[in-house]
Amino acid sequence: MASRENSELVGNINPEDIPDLGSDDEPCVDDVEPPTEEEMQLWWSARYDSSLVKPIKEPLTAPWGLSVSSKDLEKLKAGFRTRSMDDKWDLLVEDPNEQGNISLHILRNWAYAEYFILYIVSNEDSGGAVIQDITWEGNNDGFRCEVEQAQKEAVVLCRLFLKCEFETVPQYPSSVIWSPEGYKKLEAQQDHSA
Repeated sequence: MASRENSELVGNINPEDIPDLGSDDEPCVDDVEPPTEEEMQLWWSARYDSSLVKPIKEPLTAPWGLSVSSKDLEKLKAGFRTRSMDDKWDLLVEDPNEQGNISLHILRNWAYAEYFILYIVSNEDSGGAVIQDITWEGNNDGFRCEVEQAQKEAVVLCRLFLKCEFETVPQYPSSVIWSPEGYKKLEAQQDHSA
């Protein structure tokens, strides 16, 4: 019975109602030039491009003061861009500012949503640096973590993807990321305008 109904629907189509899909003379996706090697290198680099990223919606920022060795600084400067959806995180480096300081942006690669920003100040005397401040998302689907949880998560991600050591920081298990103990539910915003 359903096939008879479908054939009746097809039989009632007016050819003038069918949209014009263009001609073979119009360019299609297959006609687009492949990216140049330079474009591919830029894409695979771990450089931060704010135009491609969903910024932190409710940013919270706190001082940190975490000393970074020269070896770890080089790893932070290199950043990481995932080559597989299984990795889930990108750690992208913003170009240095006038003072030569950098920011490392940690984001979910599938949504390109920013979760953490580490503000890194070089220390020319030691060859290392200091992570001066951290900014993190203040509202993860109705949950918020405090600065200590944000710092732990950033350390775990830098150790996991960049192989940073952070000798002065304890070893945290990867399960610390989004650990229920580290987050509290935000109170629902009540509308008092009525």
